[in-house]
Amino acid sequence: MITGKLVGARVNRVEDPRLVTGQGNYVAGMKLPDMVEMTIIRSQEAHAKIGAIDSSAALALAGVHAVITGAQVAEFAKPLRAELDPELNPTFKACDWYPLAVDRVRYCGEGIAVVVADNRYIAEDAAELVEIELEPLPAVVDPIAAQNQDSALVHEEWGDNVLSEVAMELGDTESAFSGAHKLIKQRFHTGRHWAVPLEGRACLADFDKVRNQLTLNSSTQMPHLVRTELSALLDMPENNIRVVAPDVGGGFGLKASLMPEEVLTATIAKIVGRPIRWIEDRFESFTASFHAKEEYIEAELAVDADGRLLAARYRGMADVGAYNAYPWTSSFEPIHAAQMFPGPYQLQHYDFNAKSIATNKTTMSTYRGVGAPISNLVMEGLLDAAAVELQLDPIDIRRRNLITNEQFPYTSVTGLVYEEGSYLECLERAAEMIGYEDFRAQQQKLRDQGIYQGIGISCYNEITAAGSAYWGSIGAPIAGYESANVKFDPSGHVTLYVGTHSHGQAHETIYAQIAADELGMPMDRISVRLGDTAESPYGRGTWASRAAVAGGGAVIGASQKVAQKIKLIAAHLLDVDAENIELVDGYARVPETTGLSIAEIARQTIYSHAGNLPEGMEPGLEATHFYEPPLVTIPNATHIATVEVDIDTGRTKIMRYVVVEDCGTLINPMVVDGQIAGGVAQGIGGALLEEIVYDENGQPLTTTFMDYLMPSTTEVPRIEIGHIETPSPHTAGGFKGCGEGGAIAAFGVIANAVSDALAPFGIRMTDLPITPSAIRAKIKAAS
Repeated sequence: MITGKLVGARVNRVEDPRLVTGQGNYVAGMKLPDMVEMTIIRSQEAHAKIGAIDSSAALALAGVHAVITGAQVAEFAKPLRAELDPELNPTFKACDWYPLAVDRVRYCGEGIAVVVADNRYIAEDAAELVEIELEPLPAVVDPIAAQNQDSALVHEEWGDNVLSEVAMELGDTESAFSGAHKLIKQRFHTGRHWAVPLEGRACLADFDKVRNQLTLNSSTQMPHLVRTELSALLDMPENNIRVVAPDVGGGFGLKASLMPEEVLTATIAKIVGRPIRWIEDRFESFTASFHAKEEYIEAELAVDADGRLLAARYRGMADVGAYNAYPWTSSFEPIHAAQMFPGPYQLQHYDFNAKSIATNKTTMSTYRGVGAPISNLVMEGLLDAAAVELQLDPIDIRRRNLITNEQFPYTSVTGLVYEEGSYLECLERAAEMIGYEDFRAQQQKLRDQGIYQGIGISCYNEITAAGSAYWGSIGAPIAGYESANVKFDPSGHVTLYVGTHSHGQAHETIYAQIAADELGMPMDRISVRLGDTAESPYGRGTWASRAAVAGGGAVIGASQKVAQKIKLIAAHLLDVDAENIELVDGYARVPETTGLSIAEIARQTIYSHAGNLPEGMEPGLEATHFYEPPLVTIPNATHIATVEVDIDTGRTKIMRYVVVEDCGTLINPMVVDGQIAGGVAQGIGGALLEEIVYDENGQPLTTTFMDYLMPSTTEVPRIEIGHIETPSPHTAGGFKGCGEGGAIAAFGVIANAVSDALAPFGIRMTDLPITPSAIRAKIKAAS
């Protein structure tokens, strides 16, 4: 563990001054000499053959430079193709996804052509003048009907619309079910929605034809991945490509993929020979950015007379849209949901089936929490239903099934080994914080007055910062390591280059805290640089709550290498053993002495007196470290919320929301609190408000914020947060991931709280979002 003064402290974010004063550097604010802009002409049909394209009127408009079709782009760029190891994933089907459609469109919003003009306004006007013949084809919209033999096909070469189907039986489920006291079975549905970052996707590409060099500025979470794949798809040497992710205004998993528009913008820059900028507008965000979480689940628990879990069955089906997201594939979310279903509970018999069904809708990919919010909704909903059936309090059924401290390390039914956690402790602390017993005592009195309040509990654990071995085990071409480079300059200041990228997680702050402790340096002498492939060592980016674990581990490793060299130099100059040297407050010293300034050591080592180094030592104070995290890291938490439901209007008001989280060693509690609160807000949005709806022809009906409702301060209460620290024994620093946890439990806790409020009507809410109209319909049916 790190025991320094800064790790664990509530240090103010060093990023904030530039961001809150409007000095952030975003793609939409960038301008290059001779830059032009492009707009993408997108299909208004969900499924159609592309016929003739007439761009003559558009090209005649002043300020228009080019109209470029998918066939032209295909001459320069290969299609994206997300694939998995076929031996480990025998049912998985891959497909080509061109930056612009070539002969067929497969969802409403797919790009067909681009207009390049002096500015976006002219480009938009010109796009209206381009005439495109589309021959409509039958649209596949309903994922259930899509599995019928007579269904139209999204990809004819597949022979059906099943992108992937994974089934597994673990333990002896049949015997456990046959001997159960009660069987609890329910169906669940989660609405299709998306990440809605404040900054949409954006790209600015500049191609130097003489040097054959490409620079792409992109609002991405994974700049190195984008560079590597651009090299392959554009057939360019990778060292001739530079990808820069400047300030990124939110990602949440949406920007953790290679996007067709990134390939497209780079390709158009090569074709036109001028810098090209593309800024996604909100309509494009709704229709062409990745969606998530449209799943249909039927699940069943077998329990004994005391409410202990004996076995479970899970049948999940996801509508994944038209294509496969790169690199995750669109099957990742439904498979991950099924794998994470056992959660923090003692369960030794389990079988599941996870289907991914292609439709003529926008492609589905990762979004904060990935499948865990869905599996948490299902498990927690079933537990509450079991408690009702057995006449137990929901908190008691969890007490009887949560993994105890004595059982760690605990091997789950899916084979994952859970490191030490605090499952029961988080439950009891959260119950104490919210006043669980007092609420129950008052609940019936309020019901007698016609006031319907409910309380919901949701316990979870999650996989974070998965290592390379995990991704290899599922056949995904993804590595889990991370990198950092620590570099002193002669003035004694440190530049820390990291492979992850920040889109709101305060990496410039937390990495400086870690390095400052390891190097014994004041934090204000450390600068963190990220997001530029020309500067940072090769990194895997920021996703899956991996930055603190993998990135922090890399920072620790690189800092320790440099710290050891400083100690050796100081020991040589002070004529003492290196083991006796400590690095504190910018000095290398023997305890109780003044010692040497680390800044002076840096100057001598790098600039002026390199000849004074120990024999055989190279000049310079710099080190790079590549850190490989363990197979998985497992944080945990409990969320408890209270709600009041107006049975006349159907409106749900969240009164209180409590979170007790254990993400191992806390680097900066203030940053962790922000991550939790933001995640909870997104989870509340998916639980109560957000849903993208299509009609029977595959036309999206929610394409503006007039139709797609977002949570505001009216819906999101103050999040009350408690922390328990159980350091991971397997990671550098004892860190566990925390970026997604806030979003995971909100589905289950809100659904359970509303169901508890409506218990007098015998109602359970299992479909999300839980809208006022859905509540009124349930009450009417129950009455």
